[in-house]
Amino acid sequence: MFPIKSINEIVERMQDILVQTKEVPRFYDSACESYRQACMAIPGQIENGQMKIAVVGVIKSGKSTLVNSLLKKDLVKRGAGVITSITTRIQKGPKNQAIIHFKSWDQINTQLENALRHFPDHKRTIQPETGFDLRRGDDRAFLEQAYQKMCDELPASKELIQPETLMIRHALQGFDTCQNLVQADESTLTFIGKQFERHTKFTASADKAFFVKDVCLTIYGRALDPDLEVADCQGADATDPASLGQVLDYIEQAHLIIYCVSSRNGLRQADVTFINQIKKLGLIDHVLFINNCDLTEHENLEDLKKIEAGIMQDLNYLVNDPRIYSFSCLHHLFENKASRLSKKDKSRFLLWEEDKKMVQFCHEQATRFRSFFDRVIAISRQKYLAANFLYRLDLILSKLQQRSDLFLELLSSDPGGNQDARDAVTQLHLNASRLESIVNNSIEGAVSGLKDEICVNLDTAFTNDDMALLKKTRQHIDQINIDVHAYKKGSDDHGFNHLFYLMFQDFRRGLEHYELEQIKPKIKQFINGQELEIASHFQSLLNSYQIDLIKSGVHDEFEKLNMAIKKETSFEIVDINRIKQILGLKLPDYIFNAEYNSKTKAGIITDFGLSTLTALIGSLVNKRARFSFTPGLEKTSMKMRQQTKRQLKPQFEQYRQMVSKHYFTPLIDAATREFKQIIAKRFTDYKEFEEQISQMLDLEESQKQEQKEKISRIQNQLDKTRQSLVSLHQDLETMMDNSADSVRG
Repeated sequence: MFPIKSINEIVERMQDILVQTKEVPRFYDSACESYRQACMAIPGQIENGQMKIAVVGVIKSGKSTLVNSLLKKDLVKRGAGVITSITTRIQKGPKNQAIIHFKSWDQINTQLENALRHFPDHKRTIQPETGFDLRRGDDRAFLEQAYQKMCDELPASKELIQPETLMIRHALQGFDTCQNLVQADESTLTFIGKQFERHTKFTASADKAFFVKDVCLTIYGRALDPDLEVADCQGADATDPASLGQVLDYIEQAHLIIYCVSSRNGLRQADVTFINQIKKLGLIDHVLFINNCDLTEHENLEDLKKIEAGIMQDLNYLVNDPRIYSFSCLHHLFENKASRLSKKDKSRFLLWEEDKKMVQFCHEQATRFRSFFDRVIAISRQKYLAANFLYRLDLILSKLQQRSDLFLELLSSDPGGNQDARDAVTQLHLNASRLESIVNNSIEGAVSGLKDEICVNLDTAFTNDDMALLKKTRQHIDQINIDVHAYKKGSDDHGFNHLFYLMFQDFRRGLEHYELEQIKPKIKQFINGQELEIASHFQSLLNSYQIDLIKSGVHDEFEKLNMAIKKETSFEIVDINRIKQILGLKLPDYIFNAEYNSKTKAGIITDFGLSTLTALIGSLVNKRARFSFTPGLEKTSMKMRQQTKRQLKPQFEQYRQMVSKHYFTPLIDAATREFKQIIAKRFTDYKEFEEQISQMLDLEESQKQEQKEKISRIQNQLDKTRQSLVSLHQDLETMMDNSADSVRG
């Protein structure tokens, strides 16, 4: 169990100690105030330090049903729309509440305008100076026409439907409901109490979901711990790569990933692709697999176990020692709400209950999963939350101990050593002032060198293509499958202009998926490496400024003072991840973008026309030759590839410039400001210590004795608190070892 109560008790004890230090003149200063504020913040940080659990999988694998079964109630809509842009987050709260976060009008219009850029005739209607605005009747009318035209062009297969077409349809069909809910800035809509279930109107409707940015549910009761967040993520095989990108963004923050596989379909190619993406993010060790059994699909338990064995065999090719549990999420949900089932659901439940062997197997597996799930969460909670807070408390405790030792020794110094101490104070002041001036003048030059280094690394990676990303993307473009025979029928129905558009969109999507699956993970690794370089650079700067301000042997207590101040700042180096969160820094969404612009369109039509004309003339001259559009379509496919490859290098260079200007420059500037504050605090500490020591040396012997007694009492309290902290640390390690052994077992 997470030791919140024990940690809070130690926090309260340390706050009491800090109050006692105020009774010792000059003991309590800005450093002690920062310790007090850090202690005060810990209980709230524990409460807000949520563990994130992502429930993922392909469409119709039972993700929402599993979430409901975990929480023992129908919270998220089961069998919701196939296409949705929402990850629904669920947290514990004082009452049932659903908060719908809407996009702003600018975000919505930008999305639609980007979709229309892939529509060949959009420039004749959308004016660059005003842009597209869904609120305008004329623009909605144009959008309706564009949607109808896109529908006429689409292949019959639903699997090949264009994401842009779906997006436009959802925008049009959800507009009337959402037009008054969306604002100029991001806005929210809250459902509380009896209205809580109304959130499903947005989470289960793809039309309304288009206007929603995020959904957060808070639920009352014991079903969810206060420091857990469970997220029902959208299907990883949605046709829009942006939807997959949103899922990947969330699972990167997750401490545990539960991957659902449907027993009806087994492990599909979409699952293999998504699992490989999780591996590339380095998160595969955080994954538990659920074989979600559809009890109506299996004749008996032997058939179910055969399916499980097949899934396990496939997973073994992808994951080392995968852990999989086979049970029916729906049956498990029905078990937990048996008294509240509808007549239809109760009939299904009773029918399943007739197969005793299968039901018992699923029940045992579900119980084992829940037990394992609880142990993994306990380990993660202890590792990431408790250990972190214990470390911070130990750090503060050590600093207070060092400070009390220093003051006690100064108060215990003999009168003959006071003059040496006063001389050391004068030396401290002169040396600190001199070094402060040197440091202030050197920081800018050091940071300028860091920026130059990052720019050189960016040039090497992008301009010189050191990671061969540009080269590999060009190679992939040549390998993207464009089956020209699949488009022949479309030329009869809609004409070649529309046919080329469809071919290009499928080609573009192939490039986007490759970018998401292969290019972005490698770029992210590179960016992470540069961030480590930045942190290391500032750490080196701090180390270079750790100059001893007091000559060795002048005064033992002052040497301890010098070491205390150096330790004071050594752990406070800039936190790159925290700075990124504060600034909201994100990498650009797209690296490469295949555009169907007028130049691309003209080149495609010209090449197709020449190739087709040549084939037609050849068939007229040679009566045995059969005329075919296939050579022309193949020429069109080649032209698409060539023109897109020519666009890659300038796009790669533009991406480099954006990363440099809008990501690393503000990151380094913010880190520099924070570093300067750390250095300034260090010199402030020297000045405060100088004043404190001077005043302490002037105390009468009787006053010194009185203060020594107070500090001794403080040290006694520090020792007791240290014992409690050590004991709690040992208990935590024992709990983690036991939990880890049970997980391995």
